[in-house]
Amino acid sequence: MQRYLNIFIVLLFAVTFSNAQPIRENSFAQKLEAAQEAEEKGNYAGALEWWEKVYDEAKLKSQNESKSKKGSKSKRGSKSKKSSKEHYVYALKIAELNYKLRDFEKSEKRLKRILDRDDENQFSDYRYIYGQVLKSSAKYTEALEEFNKVISLSENDSIVNRAQMEIEGIEMLRAIEPNVETAIAPLGKEVNSPSMEYSPRESGDGGFYYGSLNRKKIIEPGNSEDDEHHARIYMSERDKEGKFQKGSALDQNVNRIGFHNVHLALSRDGRTMYFTRVQMVGTEITSSQIMVSYKKDNGWTAANLAPIINGEWYSKQPAVGQLFGKEVLFFVSDMEGGLGNYDIFYSNINNDGTFSSPVNLGPNVNTQDDDLSPFYYDGTLYYSTDGRPSIGGLDLHYSVWDGSKWSKAENMGLGYNSSYDDHGFSMAEEGGRGYFLSNRPSDKKKKLVSKTCCDDIFEFNIREIVIDLLAIVVNENQEPINGATIKLENLSDPVNYPTDMKFNSLGNEFQFLLDSDFKYKATITREGYYPDSINLTTAAIIDNYTFKKEITLKQMPVVEEVTETEIVSINEPIRLNNIYYDLDDDAILQDAEKDLDFLTDLMDEYPTMIIELASHTDSQGKAAYNEDLSQRRAESAVRYLTKSGIDKKRMKPVGYGEKRILNHCKNRVPCSDDEHRENRRTEFKIIAGPQSIEITRTVKKELKK
Repeated sequence: MQRYLNIFIVLLFAVTFSNAQPIRENSFAQKLEAAQEAEEKGNYAGALEWWEKVYDEAKLKSQNESKSKKGSKSKRGSKSKKSSKEHYVYALKIAELNYKLRDFEKSEKRLKRILDRDDENQFSDYRYIYGQVLKSSAKYTEALEEFNKVISLSENDSIVNRAQMEIEGIEMLRAIEPNVETAIAPLGKEVNSPSMEYSPRESGDGGFYYGSLNRKKIIEPGNSEDDEHHARIYMSERDKEGKFQKGSALDQNVNRIGFHNVHLALSRDGRTMYFTRVQMVGTEITSSQIMVSYKKDNGWTAANLAPIINGEWYSKQPAVGQLFGKEVLFFVSDMEGGLGNYDIFYSNINNDGTFSSPVNLGPNVNTQDDDLSPFYYDGTLYYSTDGRPSIGGLDLHYSVWDGSKWSKAENMGLGYNSSYDDHGFSMAEEGGRGYFLSNRPSDKKKKLVSKTCCDDIFEFNIREIVIDLLAIVVNENQEPINGATIKLENLSDPVNYPTDMKFNSLGNEFQFLLDSDFKYKATITREGYYPDSINLTTAAIIDNYTFKKEITLKQMPVVEEVTETEIVSINEPIRLNNIYYDLDDDAILQDAEKDLDFLTDLMDEYPTMIIELASHTDSQGKAAYNEDLSQRRAESAVRYLTKSGIDKKRMKPVGYGEKRILNHCKNRVPCSDDEHRENRRTEFKIIAGPQSIEITRTVKKELKK
């Protein structure tokens, strides 16, 4: 799984230049060479920036060719077709790199725009990546469609086999019960940074160890401070309230300067630490070895190389366990004797600190792909793999030791696993709680490159008393509605209990774990239906209890889609009818994406066009608040277009609030909600560039009953 194996590297480095010349002096061939070279070295962040330069130049060339051909046509001639699809190839490369960088939102937008136009199936293999991106966003129904297209269109057997396994994983999801008794939440900012965290481990004396890059921004090569920055191992402790304090890096006996020190494991008595020490040249890993250090009264001793398990191969991610009555060290390696790229091995730990020859754990655990981050607890091995059907990317699995062999690995299910990458599982000595790593988004997550780029540490606690909500979404005929989203808010303590949001594209049931003595609000939304909400309280509940709620959503008026063509002149406002927002919110909703994608295509077609993107509110509420809200909404739309590849400089977001009411519904004038809705709108107008343009778009019109 190249995307995951390189994730340690790609988020470290900003773009590096192959020569000292400014970008504007590089020829197209030089930019293309720099993009390919950076990608080959695993420097995906740097490659992405170069590929974007290549794409911009190729797109401009294509547009100029198209204009030239259009100008040579007679006035009676048909509308010219786009002359070249070369820039599509570069756009797909950008989407692929965004996927490898785990920026799924950007990747999805670019892939959708191109693959929706790919009538000749020139880019069918990219549909596998598109399916993966949709799956990562929990859009399982759409992902199934793409994986099935891959199977029918692709001639690449490897991609077809992967698509078949992805379909099996999605189908498996229908039968997996959620771990509703397990409360899961990200650790706070004292431990989690905007960048990557690694290998959370709790020692028997209450210490909490973990690895971290501890970065607020990506590293810029050539910056003297950044050149010395490496991942290090930290230790934190809980305060009297049970919250983690700010972590402190261990000294140079462990965190050797010039190396990345990560992926630690502790012996049961907490006196021995094994960890991975990685050396890199630029963005290339040159060595990955397992080190050992011992805890003395004055701290950790200088780490030494663990013998036998290291060699002319990569070894990493150690974990201490027991087999056949002996203490063993599990670890991950690409040494000979494996079944795939990276396998899990074990070696006996001898009394003198040496190790026996490594043994592969076999096919019940290892796969032909990558098997990673082992952790042993009470006869069970927990680990992650991308070689078995999964709910998301890397999924957590477990295998049980019966005294002579390992059971066939099983998926740990929803909660522990998500539509994203989940790995690095560990448990506290007393059981019932523990930690794992995930790049799933959360309210407390800090953004480095994207909201899903980097792994945070999550804590889980298994409840003895379970209070939960089972929400079932139906229509007015009591028929199930699949594809709804439910947002659960803790009204009593929103600061310490972040909002939980779930989307179910395969069914109409949702389960949420609740805490006692709190008030909650659940908001249910679904495209094509009016939203609804329910309130509940868990006060005085002292035993297991399930709130079973059936939510009936009312369907919106039936509409038909009509294609319209018109000439739009400069400074003429054009209304975008599908851009709506939740009350008092500036987040783009799914219905709005069609209009924004239309506008993205229009900006691509007219590369010199600069627009004002304006948002308006109705007159309800205070004027100052409405103006601020409309400004945030306009900026939210601009951010969406920017993620789709449109230069931010070509858009001017303006929030007019209630300054430009279209009808009589001004302050203190009684109006119906339909009349107020006429004023809640988003518009764009040309403010520079072409004096007029021709637009063809699909608009929705309500059908008369």
